[in-house]
Amino acid sequence: MLKRGCKSEDVRSLQENLRRLGYGGGKIDAIFGEKTEDAVLCFQEAEGLYPDGIVGSITLQALEQAMLEQQLMLHSPGLDSFDMQPDRLPFTRVPADPYRDGYDRCYLRSDAAQAYLAVRDQVCEAGGKLTSSGARRALTARVSPSRSATSFHYLGRALDLHVGSGMERPGRDPYVITAAGDGYWRVYARAPGGEPMELQALTYRSRQRSRPVEGRFLDLTGLFVAQGFTGIRAKRSFASGGSWLGAEWWHFQYERELVDGITTFGHELLKVYSESTLSGSPPWQYRDRIYGVNWS
Repeated sequence: MLKRGCKSEDVRSLQENLRRLGYGGGKIDAIFGEKTEDAVLCFQEAEGLYPDGIVGSITLQALEQAMLEQQLMLHSPGLDSFDMQPDRLPFTRVPADPYRDGYDRCYLRSDAAQAYLAVRDQVCEAGGKLTSSGARRALTARVSPSRSATSFHYLGRALDLHVGSGMERPGRDPYVITAAGDGYWRVYARAPGGEPMELQALTYRSRQRSRPVEGRFLDLTGLFVAQGFTGIRAKRSFASGGSWLGAEWWHFQYERELVDGITTFGHELLKVYSESTLSGSPPWQYRDRIYGVNWS
């Protein structure tokens, strides 16, 4: 069993194999540290294993199988040249501010993580918070009306602020949510170092009639947009009294370098997973969806 704190040649082999599979893991130094643990967690989630960051017999068996499948792929004809590239974008753990039952970290694709950290630096400097209900979604996650099979979460390109950190008590919540038109929202982070503002806040209970809220805020939506993230529309049912889960104000997705009419969902999946890992998963069935055409 290998876990954080272990130092051995077995750890070195583990690090080498994780890197070959595209999970990063930091330096190959035979020391099971934080980055190696992150890489193990990413692998476990991708394989549908219990994500505890510990390499026991089940995780080891899955690693060996993944390495075997990669070798078979690398020596098989007709594979897309990109999929034969073992150096994929790793998932990176980024910090978040705990709020209620939310998380103190989440995982994003490395380029999205860098953009997120740029936003976080500005929010923290002003004394605000970035909460989290999660980011990366496992390939085996159940698909439902509220969980699209082509979600940016599968790509490590999306994050959710804590769903209870806004739209509940605008006078105290970390975020105040205002309407931006056409089903979109503007999210403002409460921060001592922000600008004094009077905002027209909406809540889960009062979805059509706003109430004024005064305080110091940062335009969080603006900060995210400057780093390549966009928000998404609320579901149509939300405005007419549907489930509060249709609000979607908390969701931001990283869309930088995606090209309308050209980039496919499958191509983006292959930037973070091997085809052998993706095969048979719900998202892989939609690999031909095109950004800006039938995927957004």
